[in-house]
Amino acid sequence: MSGHIVHIGYHKTATTWFQKTVFPAASSHELIARKAVQSAMLAPPGMHFCPNKARQMLGLEGRNRPVVLSEENLTGYLHNGGLHGLVGPEMARRIHATLPDARIVVFIRNQFDILRASYTQYVAGGGTFSQKRYFGGMRHCHGALTHPWKAPAFEYEHFDFDRLIAFYEDLFGAERVHVYPYEWLRDEGALLKRMESELGIEFCHRPGRSKGRNAALGRLSIQILRRANLFTRQSVVNKDCWLDLPGGQAYRHAVKRGLAGLPWLNNRKPELRSDVRGKAQDAYAEGNRRLMARRDLPLGELGYPV
Repeated sequence: MSGHIVHIGYHKTATTWFQKTVFPAASSHELIARKAVQSAMLAPPGMHFCPNKARQMLGLEGRNRPVVLSEENLTGYLHNGGLHGLVGPEMARRIHATLPDARIVVFIRNQFDILRASYTQYVAGGGTFSQKRYFGGMRHCHGALTHPWKAPAFEYEHFDFDRLIAFYEDLFGAERVHVYPYEWLRDEGALLKRMESELGIEFCHRPGRSKGRNAALGRLSIQILRRANLFTRQSVVNKDCWLDLPGGQAYRHAVKRGLAGLPWLNNRKPELRSDVRGKAQDAYAEGNRRLMARRDLPLGELGYPV
């Protein structure tokens, strides 16, 4: 059956809204549960992936409608650089082997904003590092931790969108790869109408709006939460832990909920360090210019580094 859609992310581009609200409203397609996608595509170790088994796990046979797979980790996990950039292209190969006629959906975001959102998520998920240490990756480590193929950490290269998009274009053909800037969600109706036209997807009702679903922590809340996170080892890998308290994870969540309920702690949004902004400008401008030229996307107008 043709017409399948695979939404690969990226992280921090409203993927949760698409998974919980948008794609379940489709009348033309069936959304495959995330756990099934993860088990079929992400879980098999490198040399143990089998396309036929993946198709079975996804239940592709005997369906009356094409399917939608939506899983942001298909681009790689944001806090470890997609395991040194190896997950993204491997998932592309697996998707092509399993669903060779699928349409690929990629959401991108202004890298200045996606870096800030990534750091905020890192702290919200239990992280303790400062921006300097988090974005510094392996520069503040010693021994084996300085090698990303031994101990992956954040890498700027993960959000150099052009390279992975070009890889998908080579596999599926440029006409089957659809790239949407996150910033187009400012007019959700127009974006969803465009997706209906380009992807052949139809919605039985207009999905609810995404605005305000994830309240962002402010600068002061982030500083407080970083310290609360020192008392649990969960749930990010690269962090410090002073003491892994019994119930530390529940304590951390309670602190986060309490901070989110205090507007005066969150009225100042976190900002990127000036050196991080400079690194982002240098790291992403060339790839963004290539992407603009190839896909006719107004990335410069949307504030992307160009």
